[in-house]
Amino acid sequence: MLVGKRTFNEFLASREAITTSVLTDRLGQLEAAGLIARQAYQRKPERFEYRLAGAGRELLPLLQEMCRWADRHLDGVMEPPMGFMSLSLDRPLPGEAGIG
Repeated sequence: MLVGKRTFNEFLASREAITTSVLTDRLGQLEAAGLIARQAYQRKPERFEYRLAGAGRELLPLLQEMCRWADRHLDGVMEPPMGFMSLSLDRPLPGEAGIG
């Protein structure tokens, strides 16, 4: 979500190749923990978009630092999505107000 993905199908198409059942479970856990919120954007069939809640948004600096640590200490780690490391809580994140 920090790079602009919002829908189940966008997450499903990610390079991590997560299964639908695992993705459904993870989104539910993130919502239950108050890190994300979901909102219906279509009624038939019902479809939802997912957005970061405040607590989820605040994870950005921690996730960026984990990427830096992994880059220094682990071989063969995936590169973060383009632009992820330059995001800042001082500016709107992709999909937030002010972003086209």
